[in-house]
Amino acid sequence: MSFSILLFDDCSSRERLMPLTSTRPAGNLRVGILTLEEKWRQIFNVGVSYLTKDYLREKFPVSVCEDKDVLLIDGAVLPNKELIHELGLLEVGQKLISATGDWIAVRLSKLDDFGRGGLNEALAVVSVHEHRRLEYPEDIYLRNAEQIVFDLSYVGCAVSTASDHPGRSFVGSEFYIAESVMMGDCVLDSSKGPIYIGPDAVLEAGVVVYGPVCIGSGCRVKSGTVLYPNVSIGPYSTVCGEINNTVIWGNSAKGHLGYLGCAVLGEGCNIGAGSSNSNLRNDWKDVRLYDYSTREMRDTGMQKCGVIMGDQVMLGINSKINTGTVIGVGCQIAMSNFIPKFVEDFSWLTDEAKSSYIFEEFIAMMRRKSVLKQELFQEEDERIFSFIYKSGIRYN
Repeated sequence: MSFSILLFDDCSSRERLMPLTSTRPAGNLRVGILTLEEKWRQIFNVGVSYLTKDYLREKFPVSVCEDKDVLLIDGAVLPNKELIHELGLLEVGQKLISATGDWIAVRLSKLDDFGRGGLNEALAVVSVHEHRRLEYPEDIYLRNAEQIVFDLSYVGCAVSTASDHPGRSFVGSEFYIAESVMMGDCVLDSSKGPIYIGPDAVLEAGVVVYGPVCIGSGCRVKSGTVLYPNVSIGPYSTVCGEINNTVIWGNSAKGHLGYLGCAVLGEGCNIGAGSSNSNLRNDWKDVRLYDYSTREMRDTGMQKCGVIMGDQVMLGINSKINTGTVIGVGCQIAMSNFIPKFVEDFSWLTDEAKSSYIFEEFIAMMRRKSVLKQELFQEEDERIFSFIYKSGIRYN
């Protein structure tokens, strides 16, 4: 293709997708097997970068080829076959818009044209298809199963059969298992959707998986785990217990028994042993979630919605997470009571007190953690957390 792709992040849904987009552009969110950026890179086999908020640009910089056109795509839009076809037909000076007038993408000869009114001046091409975008955090798990199916065309993993894994119980025929996967005596059921297991993942004996499910590279799925349909476990995560309708960005741990459902977790989270979340109100009313864009509770219109958790959240043992809970970035929570429905960024909560995490102590913890877990934590990450800390509302 003769263009570079930029995922435009200053879209209307960015604030609504917080705290998941507090630490990353919308195009870096994981839905299905891949992040949105990884999807577009695989689809078009071109360079993909971000046009995002200033405080994120050091880690997520703009990178375009000067001798190529630029295709700017709304970073929250989910790809599908119809959209890929329409984007491939888009010419320089044209923009693709939805039937309701929302822009989806614009193709320009150079990036500078975008800042000079290129989007408004571009000739509108109305899409003849309905396209999905991430409007709210719960959309990530609501759209996850269909994106797992979509991503299988781009992950480069061949179909596996029961004969490739003797001694395991396979039901169905849609298994995509990397050669380097280590698997004990497990039950894998793909009768309702495919199961993808990435390179170097480990599934211990006694694991049960019901597709559609994605288990990312380097993950450990511990004995006794049951993964129900519509689950994506991002790379290098450890999980145990029951998980259903959940997306974990990666590098996180729910390493013990307990339930996690109708949930989205950011990067680097840790859920203590025996912790569980509710995803259904006792009165069966619609679930309400905190909305960062309005700073008010929002009616999701759904009866089931669990927890949305920003990056680097640590929950103590036996944590009780209520229906419709939003936990911000960098929180430490150790409570015997139910965790509040909304927890501000960098909160330190116990039964006795609510306070703010001392930022220098948070950074010191992150450095120790990065050494122990061999995770990359750089100065650019520290500056992102510093911006969020200084911008947020603190406990007295």
